[in-house]
Amino acid sequence: MKRLYVLFVFLGLLLVSCSNEQQSPVAPTDQNSLTKNIIRDFTGIDYPTGLIDPGTTTEHNGIMKIRDMHQSFVLEATFIDGEVDILSGEGDLELNANIDWNNGTAFWWGKKTLTPSAPEALGGQFKINWHGSGTLSASGWTLLLDEVGHGEGGALTSIQCFFSNTITSPPELSPWMGDIDGYLKTH
Repeated sequence: MKRLYVLFVFLGLLLVSCSNEQQSPVAPTDQNSLTKNIIRDFTGIDYPTGLIDPGTTTEHNGIMKIRDMHQSFVLEATFIDGEVDILSGEGDLELNANIDWNNGTAFWWGKKTLTPSAPEALGGQFKINWHGSGTLSASGWTLLLDEVGHGEGGALTSIQCFFSNTITSPPELSPWMGDIDGYLKTH
């Protein structure tokens, strides 16, 4: 009886495994439909154009804390591929910082809402989070920032941006200028 059971199980497995259907989850003809990520490298600059809201600034024992400051800014990008620039535009920068004047160091973080000026963006915006550290030298501040953004609305919904931003400014922190190196990723 045990041999008969094993024989039926074997025959059942044999019948199930015999098929003209491909066993791969994606047939070779369907592989073209798999979405590929598109990467577009860019460089650029950004800089402030005005103060929207000073937020709050407090100082205690040489540590300055800036919270919820808002500045208008411009980002100007140049894409390596020469295709349409769907990044350059104007926006709102939220700025927060802990600045240690005694040691000449700082930690900075915040958000940006960037509205590209290209009509091809179809009214979409990039929502960007950023953070980084800064050091003070005799010539001024250097801030090394990492920035990551997600496109929202219009033609930007499936696009992310990733960039490093090296900010330089005089010791009093204004005006500043950013030197950007990054890429857009469409998925």
